Amino acid sequence: MPLVVVVYAAFFDEAYEDEIDLARAFTEFDRMFGFHDGSRWVATAGAFSKHVMLPGGGSTPVAAVTAVSVSPSHRRRGLLTAMMRHQLDDIRSRGTEALAMLYASEASIYGRFGYGMATSAAELSGQVRELGFRPEVQLGNGSVTDVDAETLMASAPEIHQQAMVQRPGLMDRPRPWWDHWIHDSEKRRKDASKLRFVLHHEADGTASGFAIYRPKNGWTDRGQPNSELHIREVRATNHLAYAQIWRYLLDVDLVRTVEYDVAAVDETLRYLVADQRALSCEVRDGIYVRLVDVGRALTLRSYAAPVDVVLDIADEFCPWNAGRWRLCGGPDGAECETTTAPADIAISARDLGAIYLGGVSLQALANAGLVEELTPGAVHRTAVAFGWPVAPGVPDDF
Repeated sequence: MPLVVVVYAAFFDEAYEDEIDLARAFTEFDRMFGFHDGSRWVATAGAFSKHVMLPGGGSTPVAAVTAVSVSPSHRRRGLLTAMMRHQLDDIRSRGTEALAMLYASEASIYGRFGYGMATSAAELSGQVRELGFRPEVQLGNGSVTDVDAETLMASAPEIHQQAMVQRPGLMDRPRPWWDHWIHDSEKRRKDASKLRFVLHHEADGTASGFAIYRPKNGWTDRGQPNSELHIREVRATNHLAYAQIWRYLLDVDLVRTVEYDVAAVDETLRYLVADQRALSCEVRDGIYVRLVDVGRALTLRSYAAPVDVVLDIADEFCPWNAGRWRLCGGPDGAECETTTAPADIAISARDLGAIYLGGVSLQALANAGLVEELTPGAVHRTAVAFGWPVAPGVPDDF
């Protein structure tokens, strides 16, 4: 049985040919591996070479870990641990990626390998009739137009690239990933309609925003409209375009309910609506982060305030990270090197991954007894530095 079919089966899905063909275009087969019992694959793992936005607006290469599975017949034999060991060693040996990131099918699995939950995802939903905007919200003088996929693709990649700079945690989307992202099939539609696309243009004709959504037709028993909009993505290069796109979506005829399940926890829409209770927000875990090279990873991002702290890092799974590291940095950059100086804070690799993108508070982890403050005041000062004004976003599924 081909490896890709095994991966789909592990997640109770079917390997449709169109999906496989799209995935082949961006799959790096030298990063896909697993265990084989002589007749079939019994465990799999892999990674994609991506770029992720960091606090401060810069991006860095990241190993986007994917397709991790172990057959029920081969559980509790150490296969997952062996694959995680091999993968992290491989990432380190490549020398290009200081970070690994993944979505966890089960939240309790990856902490023992040093992955910390760093990004929360919000599921927004509401009745459109209750989602009027605050009176002072401005929509600008642009226009929103329905377009086809080809027209969308003439502008959306550049808009996405500009918009992602504003939010840590988002990943780049090369053309093969775009093809997968907007692919429309009966399998993906389920009982809803085909994907639809809109573009926002400024008064001078410049494209500055887009939305991808899927309507689901519905009627009540009494013949009243009861359709839904399932939002896949809304991106814009400025707040006026963003607001105007959402106003367009919330005013679509016959629609009564809107759902957006890949939003950031501080998604701007939550602050545009006049009645925040009308927009339900359910928060769940999103991306898990693992620092493969602590010194380089902590140097790559910017910090919201000046920081000079010695971290005593516990990392059994990647022992090259263990020990004391002095981090000196601020909004303009940072340096991080090993040191023999006394430690200010004791922290695990897992919790260091959790705070890395600025979406989890170091102070909150200390309050929970997961981080030890060795120098009075060090946690508060360092928490301010690691925090970020914008919550990390949720990248494409991978």
